[in-house]
Amino acid sequence: MGADSMITDTVPAATTPLAIAQALGPRIRERAAEIEAARQLPPELVLEIANARLFRVALPEAEGGLGADILTTLHVIEEVARADGSTGWCLAMGINTLRQSAQFAPEVRREIFFSDPVGISAGSANPRGRAVAVPGGYKVTGHWFFASGCMHSSALHGACKVFDGDQPRLRPNGDQEVRIAYFYPKSVARIVDTWNVSGLRGTGSHDVEVEDLFVPEERTFSALDLRARVTGPMNRMHGFDLAGCGFCCVGLGVARATIDAFVELAQVKVPRSSSELLRDRALVQAKVGEAEAILRSGRALLFDVVGEMWQTAVAARPISERQRADLRLAMTHAAQSAATATHMICATAGTTSIFTSSPLERYARDAEVVTRHNQLQFVNYEAVGRTVLGLESNSPLF
Repeated sequence: MGADSMITDTVPAATTPLAIAQALGPRIRERAAEIEAARQLPPELVLEIANARLFRVALPEAEGGLGADILTTLHVIEEVARADGSTGWCLAMGINTLRQSAQFAPEVRREIFFSDPVGISAGSANPRGRAVAVPGGYKVTGHWFFASGCMHSSALHGACKVFDGDQPRLRPNGDQEVRIAYFYPKSVARIVDTWNVSGLRGTGSHDVEVEDLFVPEERTFSALDLRARVTGPMNRMHGFDLAGCGFCCVGLGVARATIDAFVELAQVKVPRSSSELLRDRALVQAKVGEAEAILRSGRALLFDVVGEMWQTAVAARPISERQRADLRLAMTHAAQSAATATHMICATAGTTSIFTSSPLERYARDAEVVTRHNQLQFVNYEAVGRTVLGLESNSPLF
């Protein structure tokens, strides 16, 4: 079946990646409660997103993608998250794993990522696995957390420390070799149902484990030689940075949806202690204005820093550690600002926002969970502050 025809059927008027995301928004939004209850995305919705090529938005058109630059890619994630935070998060995860797939030889990449209608992987870059070298590959044992999208992905993956027998395999600088192993088909691994959480419930970010599983060498790549094979400006940016950008844009989308929902509510709600509509109260007007400022300033800093880094990547110039520190600052600030704006608006909505019948209740939980990701936590300000002061960063993310 032709991808182009399916995209046309899905979103007939859409001509740009952002327009495609906007056209899918209403159908994603109307299934938000279902996504929340099932703790995963409906299979047919995943297929619709895949057929619209949104998972492949950042891949070149020659590879079946939409050829978007980093800014457009982030706008797409933000727009999908505006419809549903969990869907936006899963989209960000899928986009990043397809970008990572460029590490593989073309035939391996085709098998794992392009022989399936969805063609994405889910897993963790935290080296909680052990890979013992054997002829032709590795025997892998490990247990990984936070495999967002594992219920609809076609492959799973996990980072592993490499051993030759009982001896750690060391790199020239003395660090232990770390390889990311891909488990395909994903039935060779086990998904452990652990995702019982407050927010972003629909991401299905369960645990993944394997025991003494043979993984061929060609289905692994070195996490420390991440940019050995890839080409193109998208892959000149560090993988951690790209992932963090995508995830913080989920918070931006959720915050925008929060303000949208509140504006609707304010047209009709008369608070119990008042005789006027919410929208006519001066305090409410001031809170909405303040929330707008907080959200949009955090967003503006993020896209300003990302835009500058993208220009560096396009020009094939090396991205500096100061640029990476600025991006860490911007993505943390964007996620934290988005959560602040979301909570401010929910508080202004009064008791309406505590009922599960209101989308505001879910937005508050989703926004908070975004800020708990290790790349978006408040503590990242410390690592960035150290680099500004001329000290070494104490963060493993740099």
